[in-house]
Amino acid sequence: MRTIEFSSAADPLFTREGAPYSDSAVSSPQIGVQMKAVQIQKHGPAESLAIVDVDTPAPGPDDLIIRVHAVGVNRLDLLLREGSVFQVPLPRIPGTDFAGDIVDVGVNVDSNRIGERVFAAPILSCGQCEHCLRGEDNLCSKFGTVGSTIDGGYAQFVRVPARNAMALPEQIDYVRGASFALTYATAASMLRRGRLAPGEWVMILGANGGLGYAAVELASAMGARVIAIGRTADTDEALRNAGATAVVLAGPHMAEQVRALTGGRGVDLVFEHVGAVTFAQSVASLAMDGRLVLGGVTTGTEAPMDLKALFTRRLEILGCRGSGRRDLEHVRDLLMRDLVRPQVQQVMRLEQAAQAHRHLESGMSLGKIILTV
Repeated sequence: MRTIEFSSAADPLFTREGAPYSDSAVSSPQIGVQMKAVQIQKHGPAESLAIVDVDTPAPGPDDLIIRVHAVGVNRLDLLLREGSVFQVPLPRIPGTDFAGDIVDVGVNVDSNRIGERVFAAPILSCGQCEHCLRGEDNLCSKFGTVGSTIDGGYAQFVRVPARNAMALPEQIDYVRGASFALTYATAASMLRRGRLAPGEWVMILGANGGLGYAAVELASAMGARVIAIGRTADTDEALRNAGATAVVLAGPHMAEQVRALTGGRGVDLVFEHVGAVTFAQSVASLAMDGRLVLGGVTTGTEAPMDLKALFTRRLEILGCRGSGRRDLEHVRDLLMRDLVRPQVQQVMRLEQAAQAHRHLESGMSLGKIILTV
């Protein structure tokens, strides 16, 4: 079995930003020239995404410009487009996970970085507070995300703070480089927050999606016994191949099935990111002294809670806001060592963004959908 551990100290090999890659043919964007992008211009269905020509961004003093080669489609993109959970100023170019080449830099950024292959760190932060300095920039008071706070990677070029462009090792292609920064780092952060230990039972909601699939793979590699909650039966084999001990279909009786699989005791940890629809079943699935880590609310923000169960069964509810830089460095290390293998179900063109959104909404996807630019 592949075994991984979470380290409190990042390997120095993966903390440096890296030297420029001379084998990439890179040309700087011309200021004033327009580029292709996909914008959320109004909240609504997938058809409300607009393919537009917009001005190519210029770097600010501490920014750089990335020529995007691949961008991941995430549930966050759908929520931003719908406007049901998160509202951002419109128009907005979504896209939190992307990979490409640096083609231009601001006056305060080392020009030797031009040509470097990079992927984007999703979290925006000050880079100077106590949280940022220990690699937990997701706790920064100036927290934001690429693709929602600022324009993201559904475009030919994107402007990001220089510290958000992290070196992409040559053995990781652009498609894989756009598949892990949000999902795998968030999954790693949630499992660390939930204090998952080898041999424990963990129930993972939304296991057929990008975040859930990443959690199945990571938790299994940590030595946990994984119950994957899927949407459709045809993903069972893939989830078992990713490391699931058992697969249960989501539904009103899943807590009963989970308890049956664990000899009546329940699970030690629930990995919850679905929210309102599943929360009560998630709490009911916990063992005595069980823990629930919550990192998303894709189905709504309000859910009933059995307060008596909270104290009589000594349960813990733990919130987790995204992932920090140390989580990103950790999963990049795992990817380089082939200890995790992101599942990319489909690669599509940027112009097919609406189709990709519809496919993700259908619940029939397994792992990630990537758009190439």
